[in-house]
Amino acid sequence: MTIAIGQKKKALIHIAKEDLHLDEDSYRQILKGVAGVESSIQLTKKGFEKVMRRFQEMGFRGLLPDPYQPVPKGRLIPPESSQGQETITPSQLGFVSYLLEKLNWDEGHYLAFCRRIIKRPEPSTKRDGQKIIIGLMAILRKKNTPTLPSPAGGEGDREGGRRSS
Repeated sequence: MTIAIGQKKKALIHIAKEDLHLDEDSYRQILKGVAGVESSIQLTKKGFEKVMRRFQEMGFRGLLPDPYQPVPKGRLIPPESSQGQETITPSQLGFVSYLLEKLNWDEGHYLAFCRRIIKRPEPSTKRDGQKIIIGLMAILRKKNTPTLPSPAGGEGDREGGRRSS
């Protein structure tokens, strides 16, 4: 049995559709061609990833001004807010699992990361969950960002102060 994606992922698909100015026919062609479905309601996690990858190839940059930068800290639940002390939500835990799967981390790596970021082995509050998610997303973005050559050049053999050809 395949599990359909949630409302937030469906919303993201439609945000990308609007951002790319896709008409209904083009949008449906992409869903059919890339994921083999007629509607976003039928998308699985794997299909969602394929469609989003295609949208990114077409120029969709995500919800942040620059998808390769971590989420600003201002989005965290403020320390003085009682909401931050509420128990971590199942959706946060699910998203953490998703990110860990994408990073291909084992449990030891994750526990060490948690101890470094929140000073305990696992997140227990919403605020802890936010910190872990933001950190994992930043690592995933960095891992997926192509490395650019050094501005100083640094490549190629030099002879007498000039690049050899």
